Amino acid sequence: MTNRLRRSFLYTPADDAGMMRKAAESNADAIIFDLEDAIPTDAIPAARDNLAAVLDATDFGEREVCARINGLQTDDWEGDLRAATDAGVDTIILPMIERPEQLTAAVEGVREASDNVPEFIPTIETPRGLFNADEIAERGREFDRVTGLSYGFGDYTNAIGATGKPASMEAFVRQTVVSAAALGGLDPLATVYQDFNDTEGLREHAAAARELGYIGQKAIHPAQLETLNEMYTPTQDEVDRARRFVDAFDGADRDSIVVDGVFLDTAIVEQYRTVLRRHEEVAG
Repeated sequence: MTNRLRRSFLYTPADDAGMMRKAAESNADAIIFDLEDAIPTDAIPAARDNLAAVLDATDFGEREVCARINGLQTDDWEGDLRAATDAGVDTIILPMIERPEQLTAAVEGVREASDNVPEFIPTIETPRGLFNADEIAERGREFDRVTGLSYGFGDYTNAIGATGKPASMEAFVRQTVVSAAALGGLDPLATVYQDFNDTEGLREHAAAARELGYIGQKAIHPAQLETLNEMYTPTQDEVDRARRFVDAFDGADRDSIVVDGVFLDTAIVEQYRTVLRRHEEVAG
């Protein structure tokens, strides 16, 4: 895990320097400069150059600056990794991770080449990756620079031959990944909601993820950021209720109590402590 605020991640194609600079003015907590799906293969060299030029000349404030490199099954990942590290990004997004050995290769590859080691967020996007998610996350625990775990659903549905994006299947992926993240002590981060014109659908998607323990979500359009920041920020009513429950429990000399008709024990009250931690992170 990290102390960074990670409610919203905005994908931005790294082959468009103008869009990259504009992203620095957004209300995203984090920006992902994409070297993978968002750009054609022949634009990768220029995109790598953009990373160095834009990061050198642009003030991103407190935003976490990330780069999504090409997958470790491609010929481009090592060049992407060097370019992103040399540019000084905060975090590397690793797509299509299927085995813990791939995570090791990426982290150790940077350690051997540079003293500037960014953070890493592996992404689960295939059936093999999903069924190895616990091992990937626990391998992440061995590296202090691995701080998050995410998933992608588009490649996953293609791999299993699904038509559309069935909600029950996404729920399975989401639950598996958040459980793996807990094993590895990693920040769980939800995938994108594709229809950026459907604010209510995004709200429902984010609410379902947050209830499971996800702390933030990726976005494909700036129009989604305000909703994501709101959905992953505890409301004042939630904060007040959590504080009342935690204070009552901590002040009682018992392992379980009832407050306002709600049963609280050590495990249950931890959920309310999490609400207070989230509130403190947002408040700074």
